[in-house]
Parts: sequence; structure tokens; C-alpha cells
Amino acid sequence: MHAHYGAGGDGGGDRRAAPLPGDAGLYFLGALHELVAVGLHRPALEALCAGQRDLAEPPIDRAYLLKILDEEICRQFGHPLRPLIELVLNAADAARAPQPVVDVAVTDGRVEVSDAGAGMGLRAILSRLLIPFATDKRPGIDLGRFGVGFFSVLGLGLSDPESFSLHVTTGDGVEGWAIRVVAWPSAGDAGSAPASVSEEPGQARGRASSELTAALMCSVRRIAPLLGTRVRVTSALLETATVRAYLRDALHFFPASRALVLLDGAAVNDGRLISGGQLIQERVEVAPQPTGAAALEARTHLGDALLARFHVGGRGLLPSISAATFHAGVKVDACLALAELALIDFPAAVELTEGRDALKVGPEFTAVATAFYRRLIELAAASGEGRRTRDRLAEMAAQISALMLQSAGWDEVALDLARALLGPGRCMVTPERREALLGFLGPSVAERLFVPESFWAEREWQPHLPGERELLEDELEIDAPETLSALARRRGDLSGLPLLVARATSPHTTMVALCRSRLLPDRGAGAAARRAPGAPPLPDAPGRRPAGPLPCLGTRRLLLIRDDSAAVRRPSGWSDWYALRAAFDRASGVREADLERDLIVGEPVDGTAFAAPRPGERTSGGEP
Repeated sequence: MHAHYGAGGDGGGDRRAAPLPGDAGLYFLGALHELVAVGLHRPALEALCAGQRDLAEPPIDRAYLLKILDEEICRQFGHPLRPLIELVLNAADAARAPQPVVDVAVTDGRVEVSDAGAGMGLRAILSRLLIPFATDKRPGIDLGRFGVGFFSVLGLGLSDPESFSLHVTTGDGVEGWAIRVVAWPSAGDAGSAPASVSEEPGQARGRASSELTAALMCSVRRIAPLLGTRVRVTSALLETATVRAYLRDALHFFPASRALVLLDGAAVNDGRLISGGQLIQERVEVAPQPTGAAALEARTHLGDALLARFHVGGRGLLPSISAATFHAGVKVDACLALAELALIDFPAAVELTEGRDALKVGPEFTAVATAFYRRLIELAAASGEGRRTRDRLAEMAAQISALMLQSAGWDEVALDLARALLGPGRCMVTPERREALLGFLGPSVAERLFVPESFWAEREWQPHLPGERELLEDELEIDAPETLSALARRRGDLSGLPLLVARATSPHTTMVALCRSRLLPDRGAGAAARRAPGAPPLPDAPGRRPAGPLPCLGTRRLLLIRDDSAAVRRPSGWSDWYALRAAFDRASGVREADLERDLIVGEPVDGTAFAAPRPGERTSGGEP
């Protein structure tokens, strides 16, 4: 270990490991993990804070300590620049002014984050800043929670050690300290410059990350007393335009009441980057949970911290601003499928998982998600918008649930959303089935169809809405299934069936069922009374909806044929023949490209095409 004591110094210096002659202000110079070992060992920590020259060697397993540090430094966020947000959150927590301000300055290859809040003395640096998972942050109040922000920034040093440096100046008003961390290109004794310092750039990146972690060098110097903290990160990976765009996107919805964030002197979270929409603040009630003494104390400590913010609608004024979920102002997941902004700022009580880039689904999280969905219901009711807008809200709610809120609270509120946004009698069908169903059931059924635009919305709504099977059973009278050949023999009055028999590859095994529109409720009784017992249904009865232009529809179990379709009952022209042929081929699973090619290159259609073929007779190309 290399420790030096005295007074004076400015916290600067170059990357040399050996102390300069007469540099009495240097308190520590050596490997970062050695300084962490001092912070973990109380006698060594007290001795260093007291200014003692000789420190007892901390009895810490260095191999295990390096393993823990390496895991923390190398654990990746969802975005490589996310550690910079940790610096902003730490600065916001430290600020105590009536209107806290966090200054962020970005230049090419460097980012600097400053605050004028409560800084740190040497004891806090050793026991809090430099110890993974050691934190004095208050659950439900402070933004930072797990004491890993400082170490996450060091990951930039492992990605590009040659260009990396981290310089922290901090003070609590009584003391002032400067901490500098650099990444040596190779591990060596901290007391002398390593011989391999001139190795080619990029060679260090090829080594094991644990070796690079061991090569992180740290100096601690006493400087003049100050109040506040400034963190400067230098790395070739920090490209100016990319960093600025990311910070604006991640922080534009950060609550200004926590801290006003200035990016190169311009506020990014005062609302100027969002146009339109509605901002809602809501105090969220959490259902009582079985609690022990510790949990009860935590809930009491939270007090009225469960204040969520929702921003619905509007648009971002910069290309990077997108719909997103935030925890304490940090974007967790983007919902790029949404054209409108849908921003959610969770209370600080909602915890992050160990991975730090995902939200931890718990009672508070679920309560906020449910409150957001119910806000959508209220907005729909208040706006009085039509069906198209309400369908869009239903799409948006499901996408947010799947892509942003991990389906939290969705099952509890989905039925209420369906009633409020979709209305009664709506059935969900997939986009690829919409045209087939409209052609088979007729245009009058369009009002009953809800067609999600995305896979995610389809996935969320599927367990809660009736689907195609329920729609068909509700709209049609469906006979018992039978083979196509048997049906053609039984219903000789349907002239189109022989054409389908000739078209089918295996009519003796193809299962079909006749169907027709149900009787409308207001005319059903009279129409039923006019039908003789045992007589076939009356397709043209005025109490039924007209059939669509497609007489056949394939389902998972069988093929449906409408006996109230003119093409099935009495085909009389090319349009009826085409309707039978195209609908039957599609229902039988023929690919659309094959269907169109067969139609183009097949034999010309003439008047004889509509005559029923004799048994066993087929035309060339498969046409009846």
C-alpha cells in the first residue's frame, strides 16, 4: 500500500504513480482496490482520517475484493452512457437548496457534473463513496439507492483505459478533497511508472477485466475547503452530440422540483422540450400489505412520497425525445411504437432491481401503473372522442403495459379499460384476419372489430377480449360439421357446392360447416314463425344481415361455407365463380401468390365454367 500525508496540493497532477518530492498534500496514492480495503477496515480508516503515517495492512482478501469490484464496474446498464445519469442523480440527492440546480457541461471527450449541495469529507469518501453497496440514501426519498453510481462510471475506464480519467472535487464546507482515478495500460507497482505505459492503444482492452480493475490507480489529496461536488469524466467514448442527445432524452421529464438540470447552461427538464399534451400529478394509494416492524417503519418513513406524474399526448421537439417510462426521471424503457408521448415518472419509493436498468414490480409499482391506466379512462370519458381515438388509446395502453410496465396492474384494470375504451360487443382480431372476416361476415360487422396494430397490444388484450371464434358464434348460425362431399350430396339445392367439390384436393376428408347470419333480435320471432318445422333456413329472410362477398372462411377447426351467399346458392357469373374460387383457396390455405398466379395463367373463364361438372370431371389447371 502507498499512503502519504500532509497539507496543501490542488488535487491535480499527472498520471505518475510515484509521489512528487515535497508533495505533502497527498493522502493516498496507489491502487483503487487498496483504498477500498482501507474503507472496509475500520482501524485503517480511522488511522487515515486521523492523519497517521503508518497504516496497518487491512486483513482483506484482495482476490475476493477485486472480484466484487470487477463485477460492479463491469455490470452493464441497458445504455452505455447510463452511468452519467448516476452522476446527475447523486448530484440531485446532494443538493439541498430551495431550487436545487445540477450543472452538466459536455465537451468532446469530457462530461462534468457539478452541484452546490452537501459534499463529502474524507470519512464519507472512504466509507460511502468508495464502498460498493454502502449508501446513506433514504429509501423512498433519495434517488440513488444502492451505492454503485461511482463504480459504474469506472466502467468507461475498462472500455478505453488509455483515454479515461475520473476527477472528483468535493467538500462539506469544512474540508475539501480531490480524488483522481486513472486506468493504467497495464498493472504494475504504484510506486513507479510501469514499463508498458507506451503499449499500443487497444492492447489493454484485450486483457481480462479483472486485470484492468486491478490497474485502476487512485490519488486522494486535501484541497482548500469547499461546499459541493464536481465530477469530471474524461474518455474518448464520450462523443459530444451523442451524450447531449442521450442526456436530453433521459432527463427531460426529470422532476424540476427535485433539481433543475442545466445542460451546457440550458434547462432540459423545465418542459420546453415537450409540446402539447397533458401533465397530471397524482397521489397514489397503495393497498395495505402484511408488514413486519421493519416494513412498517419503511412505510411510515415514506410518508406522502407516492406522488406520480403522468404526461399523455403531445410530442417531443427533438428527434431523441420518445415515449418512455421513467423512474425518478431515468428512462427505463422506450415505447417507440407510440406516436404520442406517454411519460410516467414513478415515485422514489419504486425500487430498482439489482440490474439497475429495470423497474422492480412491487405494490408501489403496480399502484402507479394502475393509476395511469385509470387516468386514460378518465381522459377518454372527458374528451368525448369517437371510436377511432378510443381504439388508439386502447392500443397505447396495451403497448405501455407490455413494453414499459412489465404488465403490472394490467389484469386488474384491463376489463375496465375495455368497457371504457372499446365498448360492449367488441372482439379482437389480428390484422391479417380483418379483411377475411369483413368479406365473410359483411361490412356491418366492422364496428365490432378491434384490430391491434402491434404484436404487443395483441398479446396484452388477448386474455381479456373475445376473439374471432366468439365473433363467429355470435354472428352466425353454424351447422354441425361434415365432409364437403357429403354436404354436396345432401344439399343439391346449393349449386355452388359442386364447384367447390371439384376445386378441393380431397373433398371426402375436407371438413366444412354451413352457416348463415343469425336472426336479428327485433325480427327473429316473426321470421322463425314463418319457417316450417324441419325446413332449411331462409337465407333471404328480412330478419338477417346480408352475407359478405366471400362465401368461404377457413378457421382452425374447419371450413365455413355460407348458404345465404348468392355464389353458393346460384352462381351466375364470373364474379360468383371468382368469389367461390378465391375464397375457397384462401380458406384451404393456398398461398396468396399461388392463388394469383393460378388465376392469371389458368384457362380462360367462359360460360361453360359455371356449369356443374360431371362426376370425376376436372378441367386442366384444376378449374371446374
